[in-house]
Amino acid sequence: MSIPKSVSTLSEFVEWVEAIGEKFTTSEGYEAPWFRGAGDSTYSLIPSLYRSDAGREDLADDELRYEFSRKALPLVAESHPRNDWEWYFLMQHYRAPTRLLDWTDSALVALYFALTSWSPAAKGKAARKPAVWALNPWALNRHHGQSGPVGPGWPEVDRYLPPSYEEKHIPQYPIALDPAFTAQRMLVQHSHFTIHGTDMRSLDEMSEHLGLQGGLFQLVIDADEDDIDYLRQAMTWLGITETSIFPDLEGLARELRLEYRLDRTRPKTT
Repeated sequence: MSIPKSVSTLSEFVEWVEAIGEKFTTSEGYEAPWFRGAGDSTYSLIPSLYRSDAGREDLADDELRYEFSRKALPLVAESHPRNDWEWYFLMQHYRAPTRLLDWTDSALVALYFALTSWSPAAKGKAARKPAVWALNPWALNRHHGQSGPVGPGWPEVDRYLPPSYEEKHIPQYPIALDPAFTAQRMLVQHSHFTIHGTDMRSLDEMSEHLGLQGGLFQLVIDADEDDIDYLRQAMTWLGITETSIFPDLEGLARELRLEYRLDRTRPKTT
C-alpha cells in the first residue's frame, strides 16, 4: 500500500494510518508507530531549545534544568519528581525549553493537536496547512544498536542528560524513549519522546543518515478553514475532546469555548 502525502477527510486519515501500520510491519513483526501533530506543515521536527538563537548558541541546558527544579519545587510539593529525567519531562510538559520532542502512539490524539494548533494565515500570507508526522521509533533506535524505544535509567539514555555539560559526553543523534508518566496528561495523551543530542538539525533533516527513509512520514491535512472546523467537530464524535486530552479545569474551559464557538471573533463594524 502506498503512503498518501495529503488527505482532506477523516476516513482518508484512517486509511493513511492503516498504510503506516502496514509499512511498519516487517518480517520480524509489527513496529508500532508514533505520531506528532503540527499546526503548520512547514514546521520541522526540532525541539524547542534549538528553535531559538540563544538555545542554538548555548547547548548547556543544565542551567535551565537547575533553575526550573529550584523554582518549581513549591509548585509540585505533592508529587515531587524523583530524578533528573522526571524533572525534564515535567519541563517539557509545561513548555519550558528542552531537547525533547513530543510524540504519541494515538494517531487521533496527534490529529487533534494538529487541528487545534492550526490557525488561519495572516492576510497577505500563504495559507498554512496542519500536518501529522509518523515515526518508526524502532527504526530510529536501530541506529543506536537498540531493538526498540529505551527508557530512563538505561545507560544509553542517561548520557543524554548528564549533570553538567562540561562533561561533553552527550551523543550526537536523537533517540526514542518511553517516559515515566509524571503528569496525568502524559498518560491520557499516550506520551512518548525523542530527545536530541548535540546535532541541532531537525529530525527530518537527519532522516537519511539515521536510516529513516522508510520510517518517517509527513501527512498534510489539505483542508480549508470550514473543513478543519468540521474535522474538529468530527473528532469530538470519536471521543477526542479537550477534556480527554487535558483532563483539568483548563481543558474544560477550552472545550466550552470550542463547543459554544466563543473563539470566533466578530467582524469589525464601522
